[in-house]
Amino acid sequence: MTISITKSARQFGYIIWSSKNEHEIKKLLGNRTEVSVMFNGLSIGVKAIDWKYHRISIGYKFTRALPESATVFHITMNDDVLEVTATDDIR
Repeated sequence: MTISITKSARQFGYIIWSSKNEHEIKKLLGNRTEVSVMFNGLSIGVKAIDWKYHRISIGYKFTRALPESATVFHITMNDDVLEVTATDDIR
């Protein structure tokens, strides 16, 4: 799944999805309230899923350090770990 990196997502350290992507995210994450996250190959621990505001906090130190060319998050679920990769490739 691909999610755009918005200005506020980069500034405040979130993976933010729109309500139109809610169904895909629900399919990917199920009814979890938290998930282990692997961000660009680095395990950053268990993170809470904020269903009300459609986001998962990954920390602003990670997102602010991303190059400006990174425009999307590629998200996959593998062995109960949410794998997130930031890239400029829209695939």
